[in-house]
Amino acid sequence: MYNSPVLFDKSVTIVNQFTSRNGRRKFVIIADQAGYEKAKVFTSEAAGTMPIEFLTIRGVEDSERIKRFLLSQKMGTQFYISAVWNNAVMVFKLGVEAGLSEDEIQTMIIGPKRRYVYCMKCFEVTEVEEKAEIAKCDHCKASLEIGPFYSIVREGYIGYPFIPAGKEEVVGS
Repeated sequence: MYNSPVLFDKSVTIVNQFTSRNGRRKFVIIADQAGYEKAKVFTSEAAGTMPIEFLTIRGVEDSERIKRFLLSQKMGTQFYISAVWNNAVMVFKLGVEAGLSEDEIQTMIIGPKRRYVYCMKCFEVTEVEEKAEIAKCDHCKASLEIGPFYSIVREGYIGYPFIPAGKEEVVGS
């Protein structure tokens, strides 16, 4: 069974600095206002080594334009995304829908990343702090121990419900 790639806080596509990929026919850089300067640095470094196309975006209002742009690209293109979390996730999802693999995308997140936990009690997703080991489900209020495994299908780390010490349930009272 194949699961499409998902952008999450420890995704293999997230990089601190873009790197050139040999054997590609073209580089495409997609950046929002926050990621523009970092993307331009890479563009100037890669200039002359490979054809480069640069697309600047504002946000979700550009999703149709981004989708058309991605679908117009030929195989062998390397994609670079430089944006704040929400814009990067949107472009990443559109790229996957257009048929891109994780190997064809590098993502530079500007600012904080987002992290989610999937509650095994109510089956909902809650945003949590980046370094959190336990959390409270926003939906059912269960205390959750955040496991090390990220579910691509559920788009969150698996959260195992537990009863905190001193809060044991009284049975049969």
